[in-house]
Amino acid sequence: MRWSHVDLPRGILAVFASKTQTFREVPINTETRKVLEAWQHSKKTESVFYNPQTGRPFFDLKTGFALACEKARITDVTWHTLRHTFASRLVNSGVDIVTVKELLGHSNISVTMRYAHTNIESKRAAVEKLDGFGDNLVTVGPKLHQSRAVLSLNRVSSYNVSTG
Repeated sequence: MRWSHVDLPRGILAVFASKTQTFREVPINTETRKVLEAWQHSKKTESVFYNPQTGRPFFDLKTGFALACEKARITDVTWHTLRHTFASRLVNSGVDIVTVKELLGHSNISVTMRYAHTNIESKRAAVEKLDGFGDNLVTVGPKLHQSRAVLSLNRVSSYNVSTG
């Protein structure tokens, strides 16, 4: 990523998608903006991410990522782990799946669904949103109406049984 792909005033990154050979705009949050602003003040190259010893941009991201994980003593993490975490955290925070799809750069929702994992607390929060929703939609009529309805159902049932 080059600094020309970073629009800090708008809070947007122009991200290159190697599969489609296109750029797409991705918004950044406040924390990311603060980090990039600090880096921009001390930038030594046009590349946002570069090797501080050589000043050259990173080309082998897998090796760099593996080294960073090793230094942080993190195991069993890949780039895709980060994408799964990003998608899951968005979904668990209530972000709609179409927005998650677009942030991940997926061409269709079915691919995104493989990334977005929910947890039991998210599911519980989802069903809790329905508490009280139907209170004014379901009304119980007087006993007289209920008994007539039951009587009518009994007649229909006995008719079906006798006529077969």
